[in-house]
Amino acid sequence: MILNTTYLDKNKVRQIYKVVGEPISFWKRLTSTVGSHRMVVESYSADFNQHLKNGQNILYANIELRPKGIIVRFSVKYSTISWLIPYHKLVIYQSENFSIYSDSNFVKFRRDNNFTMNKGFLKSMMDKKSSSHMINVF
Repeated sequence: MILNTTYLDKNKVRQIYKVVGEPISFWKRLTSTVGSHRMVVESYSADFNQHLKNGQNILYANIELRPKGIIVRFSVKYSTISWLIPYHKLVIYQSENFSIYSDSNFVKFRRDNNFTMNKGFLKSMMDKKSSSHMINVF
């Protein structure tokens, strides 16, 4: 689900909580990594075109962990676009790019210094995805 989250109303907050869960508590944020540093977006699927009218040369995004999924946030000019992905729909590929897929959408991130800085966070994201999958199976 792709939403413009520049301004949040009650309906959008309910949708976010339903798909990926409530934000991680302040105390847990102090002891664990919940969000990534910004990463450079190489390419994205056509569904993002209407939201990401990229007038700038470099597009950045970051990832936030939630109990039931992740939020990929893009900052475009003065707006924030959020892509909500539940863990059971999240697919991650690591090749020449780091790619996130869900349903028919994707985002490919550049593997540069920003990616290297986020390796620990990305590992914890993959661990959280695999542990949530195991809980759903049993």
